[in-house]
Amino acid sequence: MTAKTPYDDDRSRFSRRALARLVLSHEASGLSDAAGSLAVTRYDEFSGAGGRVSEAAAVAGHADRLVTSAVIYERERGSSWADIGRHLDLSGPAAEERFAPAVEQWRAAFDVPYRLDETGRKRIPQLPTAAYDPARVIRNLDLWAAARVGYDDKHAVSGGLQPGHDDEEETWPETRGTEIDGRIRLPHLGAFLDLLSEYALHRPADSARDVVARAMESSKAEDQATWHSYAMVGTFESLDIRLAVHDDLVSVTVAGAHSPALRLRISTLLDVFV
Repeated sequence: MTAKTPYDDDRSRFSRRALARLVLSHEASGLSDAAGSLAVTRYDEFSGAGGRVSEAAAVAGHADRLVTSAVIYERERGSSWADIGRHLDLSGPAAEERFAPAVEQWRAAFDVPYRLDETGRKRIPQLPTAAYDPARVIRNLDLWAAARVGYDDKHAVSGGLQPGHDDEEETWPETRGTEIDGRIRLPHLGAFLDLLSEYALHRPADSARDVVARAMESSKAEDQATWHSYAMVGTFESLDIRLAVHDDLVSVTVAGAHSPALRLRISTLLDVFV
């Protein structure tokens, strides 16, 4: 690999085949969510002329990406072009002609996983998100499987992935009963706390602004003993939130979320407000 990224260590834990399978899982979950939203009729009157056609076309495009991801995975696991083409009503050479560029692009991206934008400061990933930052995607997909599909298995997605080496012990990130942590921008902290209160069915005694002010006064990110603690007692679940402010970033730890749906929402908030 010629270019370093913050996620190299996480990525190195997995074989390229496992990462291809993770990308396939990620695409499948996205397609499921997109198609599911199209099944809802409640808000049809608010969509513009042709709006549902636009959504259906987007789902179809997502399905095309899913097929490409499946082909890449099958090539990584050793399937021949003839094997792949058979399931697509294509000959082996026709399947190769259609999908070989995507497979080559996938493999080349491991040598140069990102490029810089015109300013030279922002990284633009060349790998799919699931392969570029696998730890975060694994955590969210395990939660997604529990919340959306109903699997009572905390490693429903990650459990079948192969480690990077045959003799490497499988150690997957916990997805239930543990803390969820991340960092968000300070201007977003108030909105984060407001949404978290809503998700936890909590009526806050203090405004989000008050919580932020106390966290800024007392906390130091490098010293966890000084982090500001905030209890969010909800109707069904109680959360323990710990905050530390450093410049314009806030380190956040949320403990106490037990339902997969709530954990998925918390993880999503941390991703959105980063």
